[in-house]
This record gives sequence, C-alpha cells and structure tokens, in this order.
Amino acid sequence: MSLALPWHRGRVPLRTSAPAQARSQFTPSRAEALIPVAQFVYFVFLMMIFIGQQPFSSRNQEQLVAMAANNDGSDIFKQAFFIGFALLLTLLELVRRYKPQYRFTYWPLLLMLGWFLISCAWGVDPFVSFKRAMQQVIVIYITFVSLALLGPERIYRTLVAALVTSLLICWVSLPLTPNAVHPPTESDKALIGAWRGFFFHKNIAGAVMALTFVVTAHAYFTTRKWHYALFSVMAFVFVVGTKSKTSLALCFAILAVSSVYRVLSQSVAKRAVLLLLVGFGMVAFLALYIVFQPLIERWFADPTAFTGRVSIWKVAIDYLADHPYLGSGFGGFWQVGELSPAHQYLNQQFQMLTAHSHNGYLEILVTTGPVGLVLLLVSFVVLPAYWFLTGTTKANATLMASAFAIWSFVLYQNLLETSFFDKDRQVWVIFLSSLAIAHASFKSVERPRWHRRTPVLAPGGAA
Repeated sequence: MSLALPWHRGRVPLRTSAPAQARSQFTPSRAEALIPVAQFVYFVFLMMIFIGQQPFSSRNQEQLVAMAANNDGSDIFKQAFFIGFALLLTLLELVRRYKPQYRFTYWPLLLMLGWFLISCAWGVDPFVSFKRAMQQVIVIYITFVSLALLGPERIYRTLVAALVTSLLICWVSLPLTPNAVHPPTESDKALIGAWRGFFFHKNIAGAVMALTFVVTAHAYFTTRKWHYALFSVMAFVFVVGTKSKTSLALCFAILAVSSVYRVLSQSVAKRAVLLLLVGFGMVAFLALYIVFQPLIERWFADPTAFTGRVSIWKVAIDYLADHPYLGSGFGGFWQVGELSPAHQYLNQQFQMLTAHSHNGYLEILVTTGPVGLVLLLVSFVVLPAYWFLTGTTKANATLMASAFAIWSFVLYQNLLETSFFDKDRQVWVIFLSSLAIAHASFKSVERPRWHRRTPVLAPGGAA
C-alpha cells in the first residue's frame, strides 16, 4: 500500500537551519574576528604559490638540469610551507567554535586521491610518488578548509585580490628587472624576450594572466567599476607580451563562452540553449576535423609540431602501449631520477628536462591508468558540468560565471599543458579555488526535490 502513495514535486531547501542572515546574528564575536585572519592567511598562501621560491630567477641550462634533478618532492621549505598553512588554517577552524558554512561532501575527489595513493605502490620509487601525492592532499585540504572558514564569496574575493596583486607586481617588474623577461641564456631560443614577470616560465605567466583577464572582466560586468576594466585590459596586454599561444587563443574564447553561460543559465529553457550551443561546438569541431583531416594528420606526424609536444606525447603513448592498465604510479613517470620510466622511451635530447606530458589527461592516464582518468573525468568534468548547469542563480551569477570561466579554461588548457595535480602549479591552485567556489555555490541553492506526500486518512481508516 505504501508503494502506491502519490508523489509530488516541491521545493526542499538543502539547509534546514535558519537563514544565513538570521544565523549571522548569533555568530560568536570570536568567529567574526577570525574571518579576516583566515582570509589574510589564504591570501598569503595564494601569493606564495603564485610567486614561488625563486621569483625573477635567472635561467640557464645548468640551473634547469639541477632543478630537474631535485624535483622529487624532498624540498624541506615546500614541505614546511604546506604543512604550516594546513595546521594554521586547521587551528583557526578549531578555535572559532562556529558551525562551518560549508562541509566537504565531494567524495569523488577523495576517491580519486585514494586511488592515486594506492598507485604509488607500483611506482619505480614509491616514496617519491607518495611525497608528490601527499603534497596534493595537503593543497586540496588547504583549499577546502579555507572554504569552510570563509565561504565561496570570500574565497572568490581573496582569489581576485591575489590575481590583481600578481598582475600589478608583474607590470611593475618589467622596467625594474631584466629577469621579468626570458633572458638570452635560454636554451630554447623561442623563449627569449617573452614576458614572464615573477613567474618561472612564460606559459605559466600567460595562463595566470589569462585567468586574471577573464575574472576581472566578469567582476567589471557585475560592478561596472572602471578599475576592473583597466585590470582586465592590463592582463590581456601582458598575455600578449608572454607570447603564450595557448593562453592567448583561449582568452576571448573563454570570456565569450562564460559570458553566454552567465546570460543563459538562469532557467531550464536557457540551460537547454546552452547545452545545444556546446553540442553544436562539438559537432563543428568534428566537421572541421573531417574537412582538414589530411592536414591535421600531417601535423601529428611531425614530432616538432605544437613546439615539440607531439614528440613528448609519443613518449607517454609508447609507454601506455606496454603498460595499458595501471600506469607508472602517481607522479612516477617523469623526473624520478635515473629510474624514470620515461627514459626508456625518449626520442629527443630535450626530453631529459621534461617534467610532464604537456597534456593533463594523458599525464593522469600514463601515471594512474584508465581508472585514474575515469575518476578525473567524473570529478573534474562531469560533476562540475552538472553544478554549472543546475546551480546558478541571480544571487551567485558572478561567482558561478567566474568559476565556469576558470573551469573551462583549465579543461582546454590541459589539452596542451599539464596543470591537473601538478605539484604546486599556480593554475592548479586557481582551478581548485574555482572548483570549491562552484561546489559550495551549487550546494547552497534550493532546488526541487521529490518526496512522498502522506495521505490524510478518513475516519475509519479509508483513504
């Protein structure tokens, strides 16, 4: 009889507690006082990630070789840096004694991290793989505990502040130090003269400045404040100066797509239009491939195509042909000393200094196998796509549009670069921030839920 009870569609809020405005009246003063402290700590964390240990460092062949040799996760400063920030934020979380605005429930990400840790067991140097995996655990922990302390809006404002600060420092550095530009000592002559600011490489600078361009543009769309428009123009000009082709190509494309998302994602019908646009883009991409197939195949047959990336991809693909199921273990393919599995498949001398596969999806596949790639696609593509399609309201449009822009940029950028789980890479940390913002915003939205309606029984027990 109970299975035949009628169903109806109603709106059930995800939170059953009092509204945020009412809760804030009962927030302990200590918790309120600690919020700016937590925000400052997260800002310092972002700035130290962006600037790195050696800003404006000179670059010559000997230094690059030494950096590659020491890139095994044993850097004492980095270990202390990450553990220190994790402990400090945890202390703030414990001291404030206030129910967090956000509780971590993104289990697919934890499942993926669990698989990565398991994969360390079959790496050629399990301890190196484990250190690299634990670094990712700590970075992700710092991001989400900061979210629990601050909430998505403050995380977003802190991220914008860090990006704008980095932009200003990079511009000021250009006339002050010659090391803000790639020096003549570069072994890759194509890098000479490209702007990099305080970043290690022009491609990193280009990606961070491209994300700054998009985020400040969305801030301008919301506030109409002229300084955000100025920051956006400055960021775009800096991207041009970096000569980073991938970032330059994505700048306006991602801004256009995220602007369309911002306009069309306010109702079910408009979300359907957005899906049709995305589907049309995929069909158009396939049509272009069919039309230009001979030319595209010639590009990929040339190992120097895409500035040598094709030859790097071939190293990973050749390894996968021999090890198709489990991969080399997380962080266990490139730069694991003389034991590196990549060394057996190198086809050009410059690849001795290569730190990743220049394709984020291929990197996860070659290190953690098909299971790792599937978990990556579920956690970073499928589920976030659902958040963005169902979790946007007028109240959180700026947050979600900016997070959508960062998410889209990083998904495309990883076709030619590797930023997924790439140590403490700047783009990876920005991507984690956007993921946290999107997930928290999605969870806070009231949405329709199915639930049972209990019928009122007439006297005598008849329905």
